[in-house]
Amino acid sequence: MSDRKEALRVFAETVTGAVLGAVWGVRVTGLERVPRAGALIVACNHVSLLDPPLLGAAIAAARRPRFLGKKELFAVPGLGWFLRSSGVIPLDRGTADHGAMRAALATLEAGGSLAIFPEGTRARAGRTPAPKSGVAFLAARTGAPVLPAKVVGTAEFPRRFPLEVRFGSPLPAPPAGGREAAAAFARAVMAAVYAL
Repeated sequence: MSDRKEALRVFAETVTGAVLGAVWGVRVTGLERVPRAGALIVACNHVSLLDPPLLGAAIAAARRPRFLGKKELFAVPGLGWFLRSSGVIPLDRGTADHGAMRAALATLEAGGSLAIFPEGTRARAGRTPAPKSGVAFLAARTGAPVLPAKVVGTAEFPRRFPLEVRFGSPLPAPPAGGREAAAAFARAVMAAVYAL
């Protein structure tokens, strides 16, 4: 990633963390469990548009993962520029997006970290949609462990405080397998996320 993109990400994480921390309070637990080097997939629940910036700010002291973001966001004036400029990978959720998968694999194969929301979309309160198997594919293909992360309170934002981000223990990458094995691993990842 270019120095310009990295500088923009650091700025955004710093501002987000400072504003959310000062106004709403942010509690982060389990940051010591985040591997400081090597390929890593951070898998998180998703209930609000605030989740990606909050997760990015909370984990920044340990890692700076790239995010996958739905391609529709890149069409929003200003936001699209920011996402492209800060290294977010656009994902077409309606297809098998080979370009996004190649970019994600390249990030992990270079020893980087990648943040994803395996359920593929925001979940309504009290619902847990079936996760997509992409997390299993990426982990099996690269050997990257999967770090469960849970954001708490963003569904009630701005009424809820403090906001929380909890990190669990990394799950080892699964062996390569078929669709059923990939789906089972994705479910295990989300079970670990929701158990936090």
